[in-house]
Amino acid sequence: MDEALFTSGPFRLTKDGWFKEVPPTSENGKWKTLILGGFINITERFVDTGTGKQRIILENGHGNTVIRDADILSTQKLPSLMAYGFNINQKYINDLGYALQLQQSQLPMSELYQGSGVIKTKKGIMISLDDLYLSDSYRDSNVLSEHNYDLKPVGTYEAWKKMFDDEVKGNLMLEMTVTMGVSALVTSYLYHQDWIDFSGIIYSLKGQSSTGKTSAAMLSISVAGNPNRKSNDETYSLFKGWNATHNALESYISNNMGIPVTFDELSTARFNDMTGLLYSLVEGSGRQRANINGDAKQTKNWATSIISTSEYSIFQKSAKNDGLRVRTIELDETFTTSSDNAEALKLGVRRNYGHILPAIAPFLLNESHVVESMFLDNRKHFKNALNEECQNTGIRMIDRYAAFMTAADILNEVLKLSISVEDMKQYLISYHHDTVSERSLADKAIEIIVQFVAQNRGKFSENGKLANMLENYGLIALKEDHVEVKIIASVFKDMLKDNDFEDEKMSLMR
Repeated sequence: MDEALFTSGPFRLTKDGWFKEVPPTSENGKWKTLILGGFINITERFVDTGTGKQRIILENGHGNTVIRDADILSTQKLPSLMAYGFNINQKYINDLGYALQLQQSQLPMSELYQGSGVIKTKKGIMISLDDLYLSDSYRDSNVLSEHNYDLKPVGTYEAWKKMFDDEVKGNLMLEMTVTMGVSALVTSYLYHQDWIDFSGIIYSLKGQSSTGKTSAAMLSISVAGNPNRKSNDETYSLFKGWNATHNALESYISNNMGIPVTFDELSTARFNDMTGLLYSLVEGSGRQRANINGDAKQTKNWATSIISTSEYSIFQKSAKNDGLRVRTIELDETFTTSSDNAEALKLGVRRNYGHILPAIAPFLLNESHVVESMFLDNRKHFKNALNEECQNTGIRMIDRYAAFMTAADILNEVLKLSISVEDMKQYLISYHHDTVSERSLADKAIEIIVQFVAQNRGKFSENGKLANMLENYGLIALKEDHVEVKIIASVFKDMLKDNDFEDEKMSLMR
């Protein structure tokens, strides 16, 4: 008789399948062995913390597995497993269903968490990559995670490191793109520790086709997983085009809590106005939707950073407001030094990816005090360097710079990559000064008003009263040290609307 893998009462599972021993019904009768079905083994059971449903993993005789809700063991649903190579004797379907329920009831119950990156629970923080990384607070706990990204490491870290040394090291822009990828996980970690109030950043890589922005974006996401354009049937790569619906983009990053993703070539986006989508992406919450019954569906959520590529500014199709500027770092640079450099990067990351975040994850979980110290030191550095900053929008950028540089510090601490942190800090300070006028809604509004008045000088009346003209925009008067302009309210409102300002009242307040 084959060795029993599981027994309970009259039921027995061996490598040949499920059996039931039936005792004789008469004094001279014999024991009977009923064949209930082929090999069906329940290997794990867990509760999905998102839905509260219990689910199980079933294995057939070919070693293939399926994951199903536990009610698959009902007599009505059990036959559906035959489509996946499970052999079932429907004559004894009740017995087989009961035997499987007995088996699953004796397995330890695990908790399943949906999502990738930093997952915060009542017990603390865990990091879900290709493997699950747990802090000491999860000792003796049975936990699982599930996500849709291809984060399985491919190639070797040594080969990725050689590519880094040969093609990246010494190129500040490429070193920054590597840091962008790591900063997605670090920023999410800082957010879930309640050290910052934002969960991600949009990094916009802007430039012509020959600047290497796509190669740089692939390099950035290679720290986490598959940077290739194509996904397989079961998981997503981390590289996606902007050419998708709003709902598709939200679904792609749903439950992403710190895995960097690339949205390539903004010019292919289907939206004339990007304002709502960009806010949604950086705020980490999808649009509220209703089901066919009119009830609210569960809102999609995420907390990650996005690397966008485009030949024009990411703000070109969005309304002028401070909020988006604060949430975005846009680099208009040449990233690669030559076509050979770009091709070497692409070849290197296509063959070797997914090795960096697994090295970073244990450091985040086990050295939280060091991470906090790094972040506070970087915050102090930028506060001192930008101590003359008085605009609220500029002040809000400081923590974003600090989070970015904390990622660079961790890379150097864990992997000894010798990233040029001082040059990065100086670059970010220069970037801040160069873009301060773009972040200030008030400055942009004043510039628009001055241009409007200059272009329409003949439509403004003088001498303190409105003249009888075909188009009259208001009054203009030359004072001792300034020019006083009074614009008719409806004209002012239309002017701001034509220049993509969302709220003329907000512009006036500022």
